[in-house]
Order: sequence, then C-alpha cells, then structure tokens
Amino acid sequence: MKTILGLIAAGAIALAGCSAHRPAAAAREEAAQGQGRGDLIAVEPLGSFDQAHLQQIASEFPGGIAVAGGAKLYRIVYWTRSQGRPTRASGLWSVPERGAAPKGTVMYLHGTQMTRASSPSLPDRVDGNEETAVFAGNGFEVVLPDYIGLGVSTCPQAYVIVAAQVDASIDLLRALRSARARLRRSGSPSLYLMGFSQGGQSVAGLHRALEREPLPGYRLHGSVGIAGPYDLHALMLRKISPAHASAANNAGYFAFIANAYSIYYGHPLDEMLTREYADAVPALFDGTKAPEQVVPALPTDARRLFRPQFLRAFEAGDDTWFARALDENQTYAWTPAAPFRIYYGEADTDVLPESARAFYDYAKPRGGNLSLHPLGAVDHWNSAALSYAPTLAWFEELSAAK
Repeated sequence: MKTILGLIAAGAIALAGCSAHRPAAAAREEAAQGQGRGDLIAVEPLGSFDQAHLQQIASEFPGGIAVAGGAKLYRIVYWTRSQGRPTRASGLWSVPERGAAPKGTVMYLHGTQMTRASSPSLPDRVDGNEETAVFAGNGFEVVLPDYIGLGVSTCPQAYVIVAAQVDASIDLLRALRSARARLRRSGSPSLYLMGFSQGGQSVAGLHRALEREPLPGYRLHGSVGIAGPYDLHALMLRKISPAHASAANNAGYFAFIANAYSIYYGHPLDEMLTREYADAVPALFDGTKAPEQVVPALPTDARRLFRPQFLRAFEAGDDTWFARALDENQTYAWTPAAPFRIYYGEADTDVLPESARAFYDYAKPRGGNLSLHPLGAVDHWNSAALSYAPTLAWFEELSAAK
C-alpha cells in the first residue's frame, strides 16, 4: 500500500527546457512521428499480474473487493504540451486479460509524488498497481498519467497547476486510441474519472474541460474526487494561518507550490521565500530526493518559509501574481453535468474538509450534478483507501446502465 510520505511529499525538477537527453536515433524517430497533441511515441510492455496477485493487492482496501481476473501493464509514451510547447509525457496503461471488450476506461489521477522513480509507469510506482487490481482486475482498462515532470517528462513538475495536468490527461486519452490500434485491442467509449488529493483537484478540472469540449471517441459517465484541494486559494490561506501552519506536511506542500509556481509563472522564488529557503528549495525538490531527505531541511512552521512582506500581502488579500495564479487553478466554481462524487475525510489535515464542502456548496444550488460523501473521522490517506470499494461499485453500476 502507498505510504503517507509518498502521498504527501512534493518535488519539482528545475531544468532548462523540457527536452529529454535521448539518443540521436530515437530523437529522429520521434521527429518523424510528429509532435501533435496525443501523438503516440511508444507502447512498452511492463509485464502482467495474475488474478491471485491482484486479489492480494485489492484485499488491502476495506470493503471486500473481489478481483475477477489478471491484467497486462504497458507504458504509453506520447506528445503533449507544457506552456504551449511540445513535450514528451508518459503514463501507465493496464488492460484486462484478453476476453470480452472492456467495460470502459478508468482514468486515475494520482496524488502528490516526490520522485520520478515513483511515477505510475515506472517499476517503483506508488500508484498504479492498486488501480490495476481494483478496476483492470474487474474488466475496465485503466490509464494513469505520470504528470508533467514525472515519468519520461523532463519539465519541472507542474504541481497543482490544472491546465498542465488536464492537457497531459486528455493527450494520454488521445494516445490511448492509437495504442489500442497498435496492439489490436478493442476499447470502449465509456470514460470514468477518479482522483486523489492533487489528483482530485485535477479530476475536477478534467471533468470540467471534457464537458466544455468533449473528446471524440469518449463519453464521460461519472467522476470521483477524493480529498481534492478544489478551493486552492482559500485552502492555502487556511493552511498558512497560525492555527494550521505547523501541521504535519504543511511546509512541504508550501515549498513545493512555491517552487512549481515560480517556475511555471516566471517569478523569482525569492519574491516569496526567505533567502535561506529560496536558495535551498530548488535542490531539495529536484525530483531525486526522498521525503526523509527533504523534511528535515524545512521548518516545522510553514510560515517561516516566507518573506514577512509576502506573507502579509497574501493574508491581506492583496492582488499579487501568486494570488492570481491560485485563483486560476481553482476547480470548485463550476457545475458538472455528468455525475461527480466528492469523497473526503472529516479528520483530514492535509486537505481540509472545507475544500470538499466549498465545491458542493457552490455547484449544488446552481444545478450541479454532484453529491457529497463524508467518510467519517479519517485522515488524508484513509479517505483514499475507503473510496476504492464504493467507487468500483458505482462505476460498475454506471457501466451496466449505459
């Protein structure tokens, strides 16, 4: 099972540009294939899991999840864009053992990951095996984008930057159509979304984008967001308040966001952070450091990361570039048409329960098709663990009704 450190750690890779260092022959082959959004570069086999192994994985979750069969795993490498420029990206694709056509496609958007080694499409993945067990083991094909900055991507990690994650996810769905054709596998137009933490925020953004501009070949049937920071700006204000600033993991979240946003939006890190931390943070979050290396280098109180004048302006609600960037990445102020389920733990100190309620309280009175599902007094990780069984049951129900 995923560890809490793996779920809450944060990382960005501050490299010049986003092009990978690849052999000349591979670069020529990719150039010949084109660099359009969703163009397929490669489908790489990653092995398979039999039914017994997947059942062992699924049994770690509450709810008595039964697994019907085994699955094969592949890495999809494809073209997407980052800040308007073509860039390589990757993701995990899990397919049921050959038999009937899949019931649909489940796209899972994962929570915060620190290192490239833990990307879903890599052997040391933190996310991917569980989703393969629960969903591919029960007849759905499953895809997990690695995100910009993880997997094969050499861009800085676009942490809680919705447009980058939505683009990578949509382009993975485009590439999936080509991957199916290459392997001569059948697919299904039925699409189901699930995301946890950072992925919950991204799922809301992806659901919104697909309703505004449907993707040919897919029909969205429903989404599940778990512990997502939908009201990102308000959440950051609550978490930096003296009452919450010393909570576990907060300094890591703020350091990661500051680093990612300074790169993505083009502002010097020392506009936000003190000189000490502006100098230290990029190396801490270079995509190779494990949580146990990062946490001791950050303050216990997240407020100590920031320049006092920046902190005063942020808390006062001044019109700064950072405040505008957080507003740009909100995913609560819209009304879903396809059903959206919001799951959250009432004892979550990583993403406070107010984020779930903000999404519901905005969208429901305006006719949004969404429902709120509190999971009791559970923390961040356990809110995810408790969501797999009901999500599988709901996706099965939606699949049977289509």
